[in-house]
This record gives sequence, C-alpha cells and structure tokens, in this order.
Amino acid sequence: MLAGALSLPFAARALAVGPASEVDIAEIQLASGTVSRPEAWTRLLFELLQSTSVEAEPRVVQVAPDDPALFRHPFAVLTGDGAFPPLSEAASQQLVRYLSYGGFLFIDDTSGERDSGFDASVRSMIRGLFPTRPLTTLPSDHSVYRAFFLLREPVGRVALHRSLEGVAQGSMHPLLYSRDDVSGALDRRPDGSDALPCTPGGELQRREAVKLGINLLMYGLTSNYKQDQAHVEQLIREGRLE
Repeated sequence: MLAGALSLPFAARALAVGPASEVDIAEIQLASGTVSRPEAWTRLLFELLQSTSVEAEPRVVQVAPDDPALFRHPFAVLTGDGAFPPLSEAASQQLVRYLSYGGFLFIDDTSGERDSGFDASVRSMIRGLFPTRPLTTLPSDHSVYRAFFLLREPVGRVALHRSLEGVAQGSMHPLLYSRDDVSGALDRRPDGSDALPCTPGGELQRREAVKLGINLLMYGLTSNYKQDQAHVEQLIREGRLE
C-alpha cells in the first residue's frame, strides 16, 4: 500500500507547521549510471528556506525506484552521467504510480555532453513508462519558469541545451528533465566551496541555476495536478489502492 506522504495535497503540507510538513529530497539510485550529489540538494533546500516561506528539512535520502519508501518523499531526483539498464517491471510500475499520485521527478543529466549514454537511457526509460506521452520541450512561457523567480532560460553547470523537457499529465508536468547539469552548479565540497565551475557564464550562471532549482521545487510542490489527492486518500482508507 502507498505510504501516507502522498495521501494529502503536498502544497498544503509544505506550508503547514511542524516536522511532518518539512520538504526533503529523495535521490533515486540505480545499479549503474546514476550519481549521488547530496550536497547539491542540501544546498538547494537551504536556498529554498532563505528565499521562500516553505518549510524544509535540508535532508537527502537515497532510495531505489522500487522501494515503497519513495512515496514518503514527494520530490525526487534522478541524477546521472552514464547509461543504465532498463528498469525492472516493479520499478517501472512504482514510478508510474508515484508520478500519477502526486510525486514529482526531476531528472538531471550531469555529463555536460550534447549526447550522452545517460540521455539515451532516460529517453528509453520514459518511452517504457509513458508510451503515449513522449518527452517534449517546454515552451518559454511554461509556469515552471515563473513558479517563484522569473527566468529567461534554464541553465545549470553548463548551458548547452538551455531548455527543459517534460512528460505531461493533463496541463501539468510531474516529470521534468534537464541536460545542463543543474546539480553540478549547486554541488559543494565539504568546506562549503563550489565543487565545479559553471561555463560559460561563471557565477552569474550559477545564480540562475540556483533560481531554477528553487522554481523546480516550487512547481513540484504547488502544481495543481495534485488536485485529485483527496480521491486517492479515500481509496487508501478503503483499502482499494494496493
């Protein structure tokens, strides 16, 4: 059965009071191809605390895609630089349910390349998860670009593609994908210094990447594709949602 974290509208929980309402980030880990950058996401959560009224717990957890614990974390990331094998049937089914019942997934290609093994694997994975809903490039006026900051274009550690792609569910996108290594712009060394340079724009580009990260969190927490969560909660109470 689904864990209770997705049984209530997350926007309401994010603005509530108390530890149970605090936002954290789950890194989805695969056997190969993915990387873990907890310092990047911890930094982003600190930036969220400083910039908005959303309560956050600067905590990052690692979960497998077929682990039911994923449902305790409505904002998840999949970060990688290399090819990865196809998901198991159990992992695929759970990811589809996770995104259908209010979860949000941000995928970040950290390779810094125009064409990478990770990108090929991501596209193959999404074709398997959503055979009738392909990845599409978001328009420049998409709401993620104005979810908190007004952004002209999305960039990360690199600015090769300068766009986001996503999978639509109605008018919303519960899955978004960047090929410009957003987490690389956020990542820090143990002493707190920036781990990687941003090219070609340097520190101004890094600041834009931080803004993009905050917008992604705000979009993932407040998008109205979660409007049917009351119905999901009722199904859980009745034991009809296994």
